[in-house]
Amino acid sequence: MVEQTESIQPLLSLASQRDDLQKEYEGLVWTLGVVDLRQLLAFQRRLIFDSTRQPLDPVGQDDWPGLISLAIGSKRSTGYRLERNKCGRDGLDISLYSGNPDLQLRLDAEQSEVGLSPLSLYGGSPFLEVAELGGRWFLRDGYHRAYNLLQMGVHHVPAVVIYARDIGEVGATEPWFFCEKQLFSDRPPRVIDFLDTDFVLSYKRRPLRKVIRVRIEESLEEFDETEDVQGDEL
Repeated sequence: MVEQTESIQPLLSLASQRDDLQKEYEGLVWTLGVVDLRQLLAFQRRLIFDSTRQPLDPVGQDDWPGLISLAIGSKRSTGYRLERNKCGRDGLDISLYSGNPDLQLRLDAEQSEVGLSPLSLYGGSPFLEVAELGGRWFLRDGYHRAYNLLQMGVHHVPAVVIYARDIGEVGATEPWFFCEKQLFSDRPPRVIDFLDTDFVLSYKRRPLRKVIRVRIEESLEEFDETEDVQGDEL
């Protein structure tokens, strides 16, 4: 939405300087802009709500600082509970349990450069993301926030806008998402359809948690010193 984006450009320019924002979208073509949630397509099939989580604080359509804070949010939690499954002379087997479904264990080259462990925990993107591909605009991340904002009657929101080069950059590649054929059909699923009781089936299910299991094994193996050693030197 060009006019709305230009009207708050100073606020968007300031937000775009965040280091974590720059790092998150390195290698992608992106910008910050205002979008209309009612026009976005949805590749997710379901939203999962935690009955114990507090709802979003009310925010007005003209509260642009508040909307930017909501869309360009703070880092997501990487908290976890560690359980040692096995610890012996031949290795270590541990499990990390978290309520954050997007928690990941990642290789972080920057950490190793300063002498820290190259493994780090990532809590998932805290940003409301939109992706454009083939003239269609998709909500890439931030479905729960978009749902709550639509319930409040807030339609125009700031977002990270990614100009995707393929469906992989959109993110709609998991088997439990709507397929590419449906997304580019004459009547694709929309984010606003989540509010239409004729389309939505609501049900209760047992809560889920994220589990990351790590097994470390130690061994010695022969190698030829003349062979090229694969991998990064840390």
